[in-house]
Amino acid sequence: MDIVLRRAGRNPSAPLLLTIGADGESDGVITYGEVLDRATKLAAVLGAADVGPGDRVGCYLSNSPSWVVASLAVWLRGATVGAVGTLVPGPEASALFALAEAKVVVAAVDAPDLTAGASIVHVGDDGVVVGHADEGAPAGDLTVPDPEGMAVVIFTSGTTGRPKGVTHTHGDIVAAARRVAAAYARTSDYRPDPAPAHLPPGVVFNPYGHMAGYSRLAFRMWIGRPTVILPRFTVPAARALLACFRMDTLQLTPTMIYMLATAEEDIDLGAVKYVTSGTAPLSIDTRERFEQRFGVPVMQAYGMTEVGAVAQERYDDVVAGRRGPGSVGRLAEGVEVRIRHMDDDRPAGEGEILVRTDEASAQFLGGAAVPIDEDGWFATGDVGRLDDGILYITGRAQEKIIVGGFNVYPAEVEDVARRSVLVHDAVVVGLADERLGERPVAGIVWAGESDEPALLEELREQLAPYKVPRATFPIVVVPLTPRDKVDRRRAAELAVAALDRRDGDTS
Repeated sequence: MDIVLRRAGRNPSAPLLLTIGADGESDGVITYGEVLDRATKLAAVLGAADVGPGDRVGCYLSNSPSWVVASLAVWLRGATVGAVGTLVPGPEASALFALAEAKVVVAAVDAPDLTAGASIVHVGDDGVVVGHADEGAPAGDLTVPDPEGMAVVIFTSGTTGRPKGVTHTHGDIVAAARRVAAAYARTSDYRPDPAPAHLPPGVVFNPYGHMAGYSRLAFRMWIGRPTVILPRFTVPAARALLACFRMDTLQLTPTMIYMLATAEEDIDLGAVKYVTSGTAPLSIDTRERFEQRFGVPVMQAYGMTEVGAVAQERYDDVVAGRRGPGSVGRLAEGVEVRIRHMDDDRPAGEGEILVRTDEASAQFLGGAAVPIDEDGWFATGDVGRLDDGILYITGRAQEKIIVGGFNVYPAEVEDVARRSVLVHDAVVVGLADERLGERPVAGIVWAGESDEPALLEELREQLAPYKVPRATFPIVVVPLTPRDKVDRRRAAELAVAALDRRDGDTS
């Protein structure tokens, strides 16, 4: 917030947000002054709804300028954003806003009905309030947030499948921007003047509701470059972006990288020097296919909602060949990593990755402490090793499936499946998928005759699309380990065998 106020006061005509129209042409420039004006007007509407310091405001928005305006408006009231993207179904979004005890929800104009127990304020994709007169908030009503104040809640499921709200302060967002600058820019210092106009903007493709959007926007604001916001990633959208702007870098997910690497259309990356990949593991095959096609290196990054950026591959390391399978690069500025030995047959030096950083969230929404030990270490649930200063990820200790950058916790999907009258029991596992990284599939102990289409339709009504299993396979009983825990390794073997047989029968 402070950066926006500084830049709007120093140079209000400097571009902050850029958009691309349906025709593939650059169709909009929204300046710092315009964004602040729209945010101030929305803040006035929120003020009329009695939103003030300490309150929470839900934001149910698409990846458009609306979430930037709405976030700033909430912060001007001294309140906290509860961030949920419109890819999340209305009932699930309502439950998250209820968890956050949101006083008001700022929602997209075409949003479904939300039963969050809160009043709804609608905004257009451009962040302009819909259906409210200009409230004209006096300057004295507005707040410059405290760096230690809570800025945003990002919702994620815990290992039990129950949603949790991970909180981040305003200082955390600034720290994330500084860390990225330290890794990729010439200097980590804040740049008060706008970057020269010939330098390209950044881009945010990620669906709203991920911390990545806030971090990437903050980084571009920190170094004085504008940001292009595109509603969703498609190959045509990427081509339009590259046609409109002379991009020098791209920040993508593994799914996006796969889509470009396998696209039938001709694609010219132009001046792109490198691509960064984050939010999920990137398969070696996908990375090599992309690099061979475009001649542009892909640099993996590693982090998580609770602790922010942990490590990033560096350009000099990648071009010099200092990386191997599972490499996620060197530790980010201010981050410490320790490898905790696991009681199994893993190689020496490999174990669970523990992270210590000032950016780690102290508590979940509602006051529950984030599981950080007395010495400040957070257990990531990922398995890896440190080798010559480079961090490698070799597996996961937690039960978690990452589908195109989204976390899917089997327990949540299993719980929903078991509520169906069609199902006696269920187990959900992740299978390797070249495009998505992993895809969830469900082993079902049917209560009667199997009916996969009907069950999947029930699940689609209750879960976000990325959580819905891509297929089911019949099982007599959920496999268990000798300690009576779900044997997901065995379940995955059953899944592969069953789905291979089904594919063979239909070929």
